[in-house]
Amino acid sequence: MRKLDAWLAEQPSPERRRCGVASSAGTDGRRVVTVVAVDALADLAALPTRARTGQWLEVEARMTVRARGGKVIVLGPSGAPRPLPTAFDGVTLRARFAPDRPGEFAVQVIADVDGGPRPVLEASVFADAEPPSSPNEETAPGEEESASPAADDDQRLARMLAAARAAAGLRPLVRDQRLDAIARAHAIRMAAAHDLAHDAGDGSPVDRLRAAGLDARDVGENVAHAPSIALAHRALWASPSHRANLLGAEFDRVGVAVSRDERGDSWVAETFAGALR
Repeated sequence: MRKLDAWLAEQPSPERRRCGVASSAGTDGRRVVTVVAVDALADLAALPTRARTGQWLEVEARMTVRARGGKVIVLGPSGAPRPLPTAFDGVTLRARFAPDRPGEFAVQVIADVDGGPRPVLEASVFADAEPPSSPNEETAPGEEESASPAADDDQRLARMLAAARAAAGLRPLVRDQRLDAIARAHAIRMAAAHDLAHDAGDGSPVDRLRAAGLDARDVGENVAHAPSIALAHRALWASPSHRANLLGAEFDRVGVAVSRDERGDSWVAETFAGALR
């Protein structure tokens, strides 16, 4: 326990630290202890894992870091994600919803913090359905394009995005070289700094468009970091807020880029725009 206490004391931001501990006996009779520590940007009030269709549920997230606002997004068992009317008093984000059909509902809290908007909490609610006994590892639509032999990383990512939209019955977005350049610069910057953020010291997505002499009615961005492009795409598809960008009707153009760090991990940037000029 002294080693555990010393290790925890070395972790930054003790006021935001949340830990999980598990132990079991090994085959040789020795006890094995596993500890997971995370830096929590918000705490979620109790939310039931099981619910009834039509039951009103309260989502309450108390921020542990400074935030300028935020929103709550819900992704049901089918269809596109939908934002909920969300109130913010400077400390706590609040929203409510009622599952409208049986199945799993992913609830995601997005907070506007330093570095830009980012997911800070996510939970699943199962309406008139049993939670699975093991984590869901389903692939995302379009993930098979990661094995395309004739494409580079950027082309594979663009094909995955187009296939995901096609699976939802949507037309592909027009790939724009100007947006590609903006996405590429941001992906390279994130990979070099090992910092996954919408603002990695280069401003917001809107700032970066303006710096390139561009303007758009609607601007969105997805960023991800994963060991592979396929896993990055899977993570974006599984996230309600990122899927909303992937399927957004307000966008008609996109730029994509993948940068690899020294370990070979993928740092992904997708820049979306509507009515670009």
